[in-house]
Amino acid sequence: MSHIRSPIVLMYHGTPSETPESVYSIKSNLFAQHLRYLQKNDWTTILFKDLATPHSLPEKSIVLTFDDGYKDNFQGAFLPLLEHNMKASWFITTDCIGGHAQWLGKISQQSQMLDATQLLEMHSAGMEIASHTCSHPDLSRLSYDQQFAEFNSAKKILENLLSAPVTSLAYPFGRFNANSLPAAEHAGYSLACTTRPGWFGSENNPFLVRRIAIFSGDSPGILARKLAYADNDVSWKKIVSYYTGRVLNKLHAKVGID
Repeated sequence: MSHIRSPIVLMYHGTPSETPESVYSIKSNLFAQHLRYLQKNDWTTILFKDLATPHSLPEKSIVLTFDDGYKDNFQGAFLPLLEHNMKASWFITTDCIGGHAQWLGKISQQSQMLDATQLLEMHSAGMEIASHTCSHPDLSRLSYDQQFAEFNSAKKILENLLSAPVTSLAYPFGRFNANSLPAAEHAGYSLACTTRPGWFGSENNPFLVRRIAIFSGDSPGILARKLAYADNDVSWKKIVSYYTGRVLNKLHAKVGID
């Protein structure tokens, strides 16, 4: 599609082999279809931290991000990525390493989290292991000091584990407040991402990088539309409305209608 722009950032969560319990998780065999689509259509996977130097990136660059750090990502995403010679970035909630995602409301196989050994293996294979805070709080309710403590502690835990710098952050639930950005910068991060959809670069602030959410029923066709329109809602109804609006705007401009 001629109007595809890059780089673009996608947001995944769990990749279970069975039916996902969350609308934000995607079945592993469907994720494999996404990888085949991206490869067939000449997308180059990059790491989230690579966005710090966007002008040096190849055309059709894409960042695959995984929030939280679910254990099923190892078999369902990491190994398939290796097979396709592709890479991705994982935002890890450090209090839950080797445990369960407490915020999901129930404990199940799909709430299990990656352990330290798996994270080290993924890092060694070229994946980016980044920060999703310690406890996965709603940052919009926290003070500057509370947020700084979450950001700083998670960064140190991951850096001690990996023996490597951690410079990328994702805000849990996509929520943040006026204190979040300075707290993240002062904790030593270079980039942070939200859950707001849109193109990379549509926000000038490196601590407000936009991402496109992937949902459990997103086929390769839906993925293609999300890449083309940089939006979470790419229903045909919305696309038709979008183009109808553009045509009407052009007609109005042509005849001088305000």
